[in-house]
Amino acid sequence: MENVNTKFDVLAYMRSLTPTTKRDDIPLTLKEWNERWLTIYCKRIKQTTKEAYICYVNKHINRVLGDILLSEIQREDIQLFVNSMALGVGLKKPLSSKTIKNVHGILHKSLDVAVENGYIEANPAKKNDLPKISKPNIHALSIEEIKKFLIAVKGSDKEKLFKLTLFTGLRAGEVIGLTWDCINFEEGYISVYRQLVRVKGANGKYYYKFSSLKSGRARRLYPATFVLNMLYKMKDDKKSEFVFCNSENTHFTHSSLHCSLKKIADKMGITDFRFHDLRHTYATLSIRSDIDTMTLKENMGHFSAAFTLDVYGHCDKRMKIAGSEKMDKFISDNFNHYIW
Repeated sequence: MENVNTKFDVLAYMRSLTPTTKRDDIPLTLKEWNERWLTIYCKRIKQTTKEAYICYVNKHINRVLGDILLSEIQREDIQLFVNSMALGVGLKKPLSSKTIKNVHGILHKSLDVAVENGYIEANPAKKNDLPKISKPNIHALSIEEIKKFLIAVKGSDKEKLFKLTLFTGLRAGEVIGLTWDCINFEEGYISVYRQLVRVKGANGKYYYKFSSLKSGRARRLYPATFVLNMLYKMKDDKKSEFVFCNSENTHFTHSSLHCSLKKIADKMGITDFRFHDLRHTYATLSIRSDIDTMTLKENMGHFSAAFTLDVYGHCDKRMKIAGSEKMDKFISDNFNHYIW
């Protein structure tokens, strides 16, 4: 394109890059609007997030609502769409409450932008009745299971990776993306400021790239001394920028972690044990060790302490008894003279 300075030419050129040009005389369908929204208004979100948006839009939203004119979509249409996902109409099986909420959330965002830009007057995705999301059961290893796990990982090519995850709570993408510049041996901390994510390239093939953290904020972890000692011993043999690497001296993949962990779990006789459960185990151990909520929130990289409490505010019998004993002592020390 020749270098021109007029506003009209710049906008005309930019519009030529979008899949659907703005047409005042022909109304847009929801499918056409979604293409426009994804192309123009989703430029600054993470690539993995955008890929999820595209998947949900094409697989669910456009499949059912795509041919309806944007200006004619009613709240009832969207409610029926939500209900159909819960029943599994047109699907192999009903979608989970969480997936339905995610799909509806993407549709809501798309229509919010349509309102903001004057395509429609109100968002018909507001105030829909969504299925309630039940809290998932958190599977954390018991003390005895942790001992068995540490025995089972011995000799594995990921032994140290699993140990570090168990006692730091790092996410899978954070631990496979951990590089030596993240380790500060002098001050005793691990700097977690990025993660490795698997993304789809323009040619349709997947590849790994560094991305910002889930919370968007870097954090420093001050792990147990044994973790730092383990890393220090590994430093002399480093063959890559990555702390944990495979035989080709590059990072591990998510699938390799899951495959190795499944073999270890099978050896231990544990079913349905996921890599993320090591993170849950670390959180539970932290609570048992009386680590305060704010410190745990920072170590876990959660957005808020409220979220940490909501997920890990459960207690086992031992913790409840310990809490009762602490309250007994407090009452005895301060009010014993008054209550008897």
